[in-house]
Amino acid sequence: MDTEPSTSEKIKLAALMMFTESGYEGASMSEIAKAVGIKAPSIYAHYKSKEQLFLQLIYQVIAEERKQFMELLQSMEQESIKQQVRRLFGFFTDLGHMTTGQAFLKRTILVPPRHLRDQLRQDFLRYEHELTEGIVAVLRKGASAGMFNPLDEERLIAAFYVCVDGMLVENQLYEEELFEKRKQMVWESLWQLWTMTARED
Repeated sequence: MDTEPSTSEKIKLAALMMFTESGYEGASMSEIAKAVGIKAPSIYAHYKSKEQLFLQLIYQVIAEERKQFMELLQSMEQESIKQQVRRLFGFFTDLGHMTTGQAFLKRTILVPPRHLRDQLRQDFLRYEHELTEGIVAVLRKGASAGMFNPLDEERLIAAFYVCVDGMLVENQLYEEELFEKRKQMVWESLWQLWTMTARED
């Protein structure tokens, strides 16, 4: 039997929707309280400030996405190297089925609140480092099989992030059909780049 979410959880759910739709500056604590059905002062019994609520949501969403990423790494261990790289690429670029939390996270990465920019940059870089460790593990397996140049690891990782970050921007600009076409073209170009350095040796 499902239990009723606590007031604290209701506040987080309402805030997540508002931060995703309107950004940090466009959401107010009074609007969040109204959406939950409580009076504005009552929200401060649960979260002392909008900043605290916002950061809690960021860290919660990062933890959820990190868990999904680790599950992905585990699930694809027996697949071909090319399929593993393709699934890693898809993890970052299959944007049509994003959860509200993922949309919130990606919006914040693109447009962080000005006064939290430096703090969030450090948080995102730490998170990216964890993601990179998983990507590097696959890259090194491919290098051991002669598919990638082990001396070119840094450049290949940089190319991977440039591609997936670029798709995040394109997702905001293009209709789904064109976006999916572009995504396939970018994937093919990325794979060609990753394997080209091995062939050049």
